[in-house]
Amino acid sequence: MSYRLMFIINAIVLAVFGVVFMIMPQFVLAQFKSEIYIATLYVARFFGGAMFFGGLLLWFLKEVAAKTQKNITFILLAYSIGGFVMTLLGMTTFGVLRANGWVLLVIFGLFTLIYGYILFLQPKPAPAKARNPRAKGKSVLPTDGEPYQ
Repeated sequence: MSYRLMFIINAIVLAVFGVVFMIMPQFVLAQFKSEIYIATLYVARFFGGAMFFGGLLLWFLKEVAAKTQKNITFILLAYSIGGFVMTLLGMTTFGVLRANGWVLLVIFGLFTLIYGYILFLQPKPAPAKARNPRAKGKSVLPTDGEPYQ
């Protein structure tokens, strides 16, 4: 799995969740059986805007250099771990997510596992072999009167 593919998948997931949070915050909060107040709706819309922006940012970062993608992947791994922990706390300790919190756990858990695999376990591509000057009938002896080195 490549950095580019994961950035695309993560960008789409963030953008879709962000748009849904911005347009229908009451519906989303009802799915988690969370309290719905005017302030909660405002925060949900603000959170949706941040998620949508994150999705757009990842979409544009999919084309950067591999070294930069690797550094961004470390940040996304930390983000996924943090999201998993916060969702777990929201389900157990704080009681904010009373239903369907497992959906967020699965999403954050999958991204955590995949980013961890990409960073730490994925086999690295073999470097290109140096071309042998003797290959394909090339002579190593000088032919135009130059001294042999």
